[in-house]
Amino acid sequence: MSKLTEQKLGYAVTSLVIGLTTTIEAIMIFARMVYGSASEWIERTDPPLLLEIHHGFWAAPFFVALFFLRGKPFAFWIVFSVAVSLVLSDALHHLVILPLMGEGFGWHWP
Repeated sequence: MSKLTEQKLGYAVTSLVIGLTTTIEAIMIFARMVYGSASEWIERTDPPLLLEIHHGFWAAPFFVALFFLRGKPFAFWIVFSVAVSLVLSDALHHLVILPLMGEGFGWHWP
């Protein structure tokens, strides 16, 4: 792969990660304003465990899928971008957004 192609790929992946992270976080903020905090929603509705986990943990299956996408560069980088965006969004949500909203870090398990 030429240097120029690698640079364009880097810009494309970075742009996709930033766009996805921003979109995911906007959805999380909107959901928080409409439905309240996740822990309150969990206590009210008792959802299945998969709906209780932090959205950053949802990146794990995407990272595992990367192993199977090694020969498909386009799909590989799309799935990689989704996985990284989920992790970054969760970190941004708990380390920046929630403290700015006056709610502490909002850590809960799962």
